[in-house]
Amino acid sequence: MLYEIRLIAVEDKPEAMKVFSRQLEEVKTLSNQQVILGLIGSSFVLVLSTWGVLSLLNFAQIFIIDINNLARYTMYMILGSALSIAIALIIVLAMIRWPRIVNLPLRIHRFAKRGTGEYFLSPDPPDQSLRTVVRRSLYGSILVVGISLTIFSYDLMVTPPTQIIPSGTFLMLASIIVLPITVLEFYFGPWLIKDSGLFHLDERDRSLSNVGDDLEDILEFFAGVDILFLFLELAISLGSTYPWLPIFIIIIPLGPLFSIVLNFTFIFMIFKKNGTAAMMEFLGTRYEVPDIVSSPDYIRSRVIALVERDLMMNVDIPETLSSEAIIDVILEEPPKAESVDTETESINEVDS
Repeated sequence: MLYEIRLIAVEDKPEAMKVFSRQLEEVKTLSNQQVILGLIGSSFVLVLSTWGVLSLLNFAQIFIIDINNLARYTMYMILGSALSIAIALIIVLAMIRWPRIVNLPLRIHRFAKRGTGEYFLSPDPPDQSLRTVVRRSLYGSILVVGISLTIFSYDLMVTPPTQIIPSGTFLMLASIIVLPITVLEFYFGPWLIKDSGLFHLDERDRSLSNVGDDLEDILEFFAGVDILFLFLELAISLGSTYPWLPIFIIIIPLGPLFSIVLNFTFIFMIFKKNGTAAMMEFLGTRYEVPDIVSSPDYIRSRVIALVERDLMMNVDIPETLSSEAIIDVILEEPPKAESVDTETESINEVDS
């Protein structure tokens, strides 16, 4: 009987994807004009932020700016912004074509949950807006800087004070080099998983959460903590002599990277519907994750069973009950929902 139910659910996957596709079509998206203006504005942000850093370096007599080369420097910045748009386009198209390349965040979540619980799909993608683009881009730039600081923080701590600024410049370049992989796995990946509506039902913790939200919370926490710790270490070791260095070493990569991540986000918004649909189809067909359309009764039974178990374990026993009645209340268990055939592949059985 369980095999028949599972077989019917798998056969209903194409119909479920049609429902999800219609749902995606109803989502409000950014217009082409907004995307074009956003990319142009991002180029201005890159030019202004880079010139701001160069002006500070020139004021500190660390990097002398040649006034005659202002136009050439600005052209390099604009070309860099255009190059980031081309790289973002390649990454997004590859992610739509092969959604399994962002499989790493799922492995991280499975490791954090120690393989407990089960997954199911219940998508409800939000509308797009310019506010979302700016907020997500700021989060992405902080994430990239935090990951880069994690890799190079030791070198920054042992670097002499006179070499701090060149090290900060090296950090910015290193962040740009690792940017495509970082954005692909830790920025676009959790975002797609979140909008795909992949939920995790943890029986051990009696919790229900969106996997994408969990991943972003973990990544944001570690990136923010690493930036804070590096700032405090630099402030303690160099604050008395160079009080401006702790903030400056973080601002150097953060300013230009924000504009680059902004370009990545605008390109992602163009293909966001396609990417979300590809991710949902990948989760539903490759790992046979139950979804709310093809397996509604099964998902409801699992969620209700979890709630009922929680209520029964926290039930208040009246003082007027006899000892036999108290034992009956304690031993009574809520009805358990039938589990899925363990022979089928689940999302917890990720290929190594």
